[in-house]
Amino acid sequence: MPDCMPQDVQPDSQNNMMDTLLWLPGTAKCLYANRISFVLDFKGPSVVIDTACSSSLVALNTAMNDMRLGKCRQAIVGGTQLCLQPFTNQIFQTTSLNSIEGIPRVWDEKADGFVRGETVSCILLQRKSESKRIYATVLNSGVNIDGNKRMGMFFPSSESQEELMVKIYEEANIDPLKVNYFEAHATGTKVGDPLEARAIYNAFCIKPQRKGVLPVGLLKSNIGHAEGASGMASIAKVLIAFENECIPANLHLKKIKSSIRDYCPPLQPINENMPYIPGVAGLNNFGVGGVNASVLLEANNKLPDADSYKIADIIPRIVNICCRTEEALNEFFTFIENNPQKITQHFLALLAETMRVRPTLQSNGFPYRGSMIIKKVAQDQYEYNKQYSSFTAKTVRPVWFLFPGLGGQWTGMAKALMPIKIFADKIEECHEVLKPYGIDLKHLLLSDDKNSMSNMTNKFCATTAIEIALCDVIQALGIIPDGIIGHSFGEIAAAYADGCLNTREALMMTYYRGVVTESDKRIPKGLMAVVGLSWNEAKKLCPKGASPVCNNGNDTVVVSGLYNETKQMVEDLTKKGIFVRELQSHDIPYHSEYLITCAQRLTDELKK
Repeated sequence: MPDCMPQDVQPDSQNNMMDTLLWLPGTAKCLYANRISFVLDFKGPSVVIDTACSSSLVALNTAMNDMRLGKCRQAIVGGTQLCLQPFTNQIFQTTSLNSIEGIPRVWDEKADGFVRGETVSCILLQRKSESKRIYATVLNSGVNIDGNKRMGMFFPSSESQEELMVKIYEEANIDPLKVNYFEAHATGTKVGDPLEARAIYNAFCIKPQRKGVLPVGLLKSNIGHAEGASGMASIAKVLIAFENECIPANLHLKKIKSSIRDYCPPLQPINENMPYIPGVAGLNNFGVGGVNASVLLEANNKLPDADSYKIADIIPRIVNICCRTEEALNEFFTFIENNPQKITQHFLALLAETMRVRPTLQSNGFPYRGSMIIKKVAQDQYEYNKQYSSFTAKTVRPVWFLFPGLGGQWTGMAKALMPIKIFADKIEECHEVLKPYGIDLKHLLLSDDKNSMSNMTNKFCATTAIEIALCDVIQALGIIPDGIIGHSFGEIAAAYADGCLNTREALMMTYYRGVVTESDKRIPKGLMAVVGLSWNEAKKLCPKGASPVCNNGNDTVVVSGLYNETKQMVEDLTKKGIFVRELQSHDIPYHSEYLITCAQRLTDELKK
């Protein structure tokens, strides 16, 4: 039947015609790539390549050519093969294309056909300068076709295959003797396997006069023949061999068939897992219609050094993970905890980027969320604390930035954060802004001098600097708030976070707030305290000269006012067993009516 068109279409039946119209966009092969581009909003070339079994490597070659021509900057190359129709399996079986026993004895004397396999695989091609993780480099790729053959269209051409492989390494100026692993197309057929073995032998052994052996992988002996996706499966195997420095063994090869035996050695099929020094690997992918594809891959030999495994140091590291299922989430946690030899700074940095998925209830929204805090406990030893939950709401909870005011400062409070470059750079910038005004910010934030916070101006400047530096760090992580709240002079940092003030403006506003209020002798001696009461309750209990000024919550307010009156209130509340704590405001009743005397001077300073 025609591609995607059911055979039983009845043009005179309206209902049947409607069913057919729905069938077309749902199953048409021509729309496979377009559907992915639609869902992921891709704008570049979107094509399906069908050259039978060589489809996925032909697609790779097409993508490489488009990138070289500047038609796209990167490309996703995929291959899929699912065996859903028993009818196809039956046809292959009755025509003796498939193995009668269902065993893929590739290159073996008893090979009697291929075994169908399944694959869903894709790779991302990028220029080296733009890539974030390099598994391998495509040195060159190529495609040709056998053309007219005396033995018929479907009979492979060893000469054409050899010509393609030689052309690829000569075109890229690659020494064929540097190829130290070859993944053959070999499917288990009686004709195809010996012809390909001869082509590899001539191209990589006879022509360059190879003295040693050439290891050969036969993936289809392991997973069967994935047909149009088999090229992608072979690439995946080569990348895994590169990463693990080991070529996995071929299966079911007891005795090399006589038509291949003369080529072995130097060709050496791998029958046991073989330690491997990653170098250059070749891959073949051939189509039944005579379209041949071949590629040369070079391993990325950037080996991690000792520093790469220092995944946490002074500052514990948080690793966020999102998955479709709870099982997958636990698998991630287990892998990180049990494979220290594979967990590097680079790996965790890449992992963090892939986890930026907006959650939804559906599995494609990765509703299972977890985090792991990695803390260094000794040299090369880490403690792992993990937690997880599942996303159950229909909407995402909002994220707010809250910038507090007075009360959260302490000596040396920036020490532990200075290894974070973004944070340290902002503290350095703030230090340079305040230096001309006699404020040694780094001394305030990094020393253990308990007298460094002896005045309000120092406290204000230290707190604002910390807040805007932390804001820069959080924004660098790609966290965008739904809202911003500033409490007391924390409103200054909130204005910075919202883009209303720059670094200098925020610090100058903070500095003059402290200097002006501390130097105004007209402000009466005052006191501030946090009280465990509601706003209305506090208002009723406040004596004349004191009042609630900050409504922190349902049962928490700040009271400010004249010293004696507020002090008496603190004592009275303590006797009643009501929570109350004095704030160190250096006898200045901030937020109260008594600061009105400094309003004009502060306004004038800010206008400058």
